[in-house]
This record gives sequence, structure tokens and C-alpha cells, in this order.
Amino acid sequence: MSDLYLFNLELLSQLIRGFMYAAQAYVLLFCAYVFAPMLLYLLFSRRINQLFRNQPPAAAQTDFILLIPAHNEEVLLPALLSSIHRLSYPADRFRTVVVADNCTDRTAQLARQAGAECLERHTAYPSDKSQALHYAAEQLGLVAPFSAAVVCVLDADCQLDPHFLTELDRQFAQPGAAPVLQASRRVGNAFESDVTVLDAAAEAMRQQVMSGTRRLLNLEAFICGLGCCMREELFAQLMALPVSSLAEDKEWKAYFAKHQVPVMYCPAASLSYQTVGDGAAFRKQRRRWISGHLASARAHGLPTLWQALRRGNLSQLDFAFDLLQPPRSVLLLATVLFGVMAWASDAWSLVGAWLWAALAVALLSYGALGLRLIGAAPRHFWAMLSGARLVVGVAKSVALVLTGHKEKEWKATR
Repeated sequence: MSDLYLFNLELLSQLIRGFMYAAQAYVLLFCAYVFAPMLLYLLFSRRINQLFRNQPPAAAQTDFILLIPAHNEEVLLPALLSSIHRLSYPADRFRTVVVADNCTDRTAQLARQAGAECLERHTAYPSDKSQALHYAAEQLGLVAPFSAAVVCVLDADCQLDPHFLTELDRQFAQPGAAPVLQASRRVGNAFESDVTVLDAAAEAMRQQVMSGTRRLLNLEAFICGLGCCMREELFAQLMALPVSSLAEDKEWKAYFAKHQVPVMYCPAASLSYQTVGDGAAFRKQRRRWISGHLASARAHGLPTLWQALRRGNLSQLDFAFDLLQPPRSVLLLATVLFGVMAWASDAWSLVGAWLWAALAVALLSYGALGLRLIGAAPRHFWAMLSGARLVVGVAKSVALVLTGHKEKEWKATR
């Protein structure tokens, strides 16, 4: 063999080794990012859980508008409107506005029968939640100025805790309060199927562990879309942006991070929502979310990271990491893959096979902790076995999106 051939072969080997090391470092970094809040929760769970408890009521000081985009939601909308009627907050301090977005059922009729204001929107396909919210902002601005100081974005499939607005008001009324609050969420149909059990466990981890620890540390919150509440002038700013996204929550948070608008978590303001109950609908929903998340990561991930480092802003750095992290399903599969590689030959591995195995077990325990948080019975832990299909499905969705097979428009999940 010629010296040039050997040189090129060695160069290629070094490039591949460098890529493998970089990929492993990436996985290790984000495993640490996932496990840090989990460890803090295990150490301070009592203090964190206290944050979710309701406080004694106080005099109402904030006006609200409950904004509900709805597309053919005649089945689930009545439950939300009933929960709004049960709110402990004074009825004259909030408005309920349903945006019946291209509905072909009785959504608008049911909204009006329940006493809610209803804006009907009819446009050419496709349509999405962002467009419905923009339409509502325009129409409310034309019909009458906002009488509310805070806009709460809700989904038609959710239900509000009776103290929802009371707890939001308590936070907004404080001097120097953050102008944006994210309410806490839980899955209302947690034990409907294996899919809903696992989704509820993941949501419990996001709320109590991820968001709860950040609230304890006084770090800013992420935005989940559903349950995001903000001062009306900020909502107007968002609606003026020429952006339509499958992940409007990421776009909103990116805008707030760039302009240094604080977003805080309000754990005691709670709502529940209905998640999809079968694997096919779950995969369809997750693929849409992954498409939106990766689009936001490409647009904002590295710029946000650079800006956070320049500003020395820990909350903004946290958001940059949230944008750049892979789904936990991908992390789990990566730890297994790198563990097998390390077991076969440690020449290509940054760490030993035992550490990769430990990380894989820790990621599985992440799901087990979520099941414990939702009060799952022992039999529900068997759902983690069926979760293997969901893990592979999420990884497949990521691969499809990265190779260009991404969702470009919103499609109804149900």
C-alpha cells in the first residue's frame, strides 16, 4: 500500500473517531442535563411539592381573558366551560372567548349556550392554532379593546382547577411579578391506556421535577402553550410577529428570552387535559411536535446559546439547552448503542460500558419516578414494556424529520 493511501486511511479513521467522541460527549452532556433536576427533586421533594398547594384566597386584583382556540371540539369543550363556571374567581373579573376555527360541528353553538363569547373563523385549508390566536387578537382589537390585563391561552380539551385564576392572580398581583406565567399541567385521562399512563408519567416529570426544581431555584420557566398566561401587551407583541409555527410555545419563549422578558412557573395554578389514547395518534402527535421543536432548535438554539453566554444569563442558557437537547427516547437508545460499542471495544468510547449501562438504567428510572408521581398501581409499571415501541417510534420520527420528512402544517390529532 502506498504511503498516501495509509495516510488517508488513518485520517478517515481519526475523523470517524472524532465524530464518535463528539456524539458521545453530546449524549453525556444532556444526560447530565436531564438528571440534575431529577437529583434535586429527590433531595428536596417535600419543599417542591409544597409549591403546588393552594394558598388562602385573597381579594381579586387581576382581570383575565380566557382564550380558547377550538377546531371541532363539541365533545370536549363543554367540560372545559363547566370547569370555568366552577372557578372561585369573581365572574366579573374574567372573559371567556372561544375561537371556533373552521368548525363543522356544534362547537360555536355550545360555546354561546354556555355563556362564552365566540369568534367564528372560516378560511381555506390549512389552518393551525397560531392562526386562530392571531385571528382572535385582530377581532378582539376591532370589536372592543381587551378589558383583561392578562391573556390565558387554553385548549378545548383541558379543564381548570377551581383555584386556577385565584393562584394566577396571587402571582401577578405581587410587586415586580413576572409578566408571563406558565400554569402547571397534568393528564386528566392518565389511566385510560398504556399510552396515556406513560404520557401522564412524562408530564408529571416535566411539571414536578423539571419545572418544580426550576421554580425552587428561582429559574425561569419554559412555555408549554397550554396554560401560558401573559400581560396583554406582550400577547399583542407575539401576535404581531410574522410567525406561524407547529411549536408556538418555543417561538414565544425564544422571543421572550431574546428580549429578556421573564417567564415564571406558577405550580399552584393547575389544569388537566386529555391526551391521546392510542399509539397511532401518539406517533402522529409526537411527529408534529418534533417537527416544530427541531425547526425552533435550528432557528434559535445556537443564537440563544451564544446570547446566554455573552449575557451570563443562566435561565437563557437553560432554554438554549432545552432547545438543543434530543428527546429522552433518543438519549436512551444512544446510551444502549454506545454501551454495546464500548463493551465490544473501548477504543471508540469516551467512557466504559458500565457507565453507559448505568445511564440507560437511570433513564428508565426516570419513567418509573414519573409513574410513582401519578400514583400508578404496580400493574401500570408493566406499561414501560409497551413503552419500548413508543421509544422506537419517537426515534424514528426524529430520523424522518431530520431527513426532510417533516410536518409542515397542523393536522387534527383526534
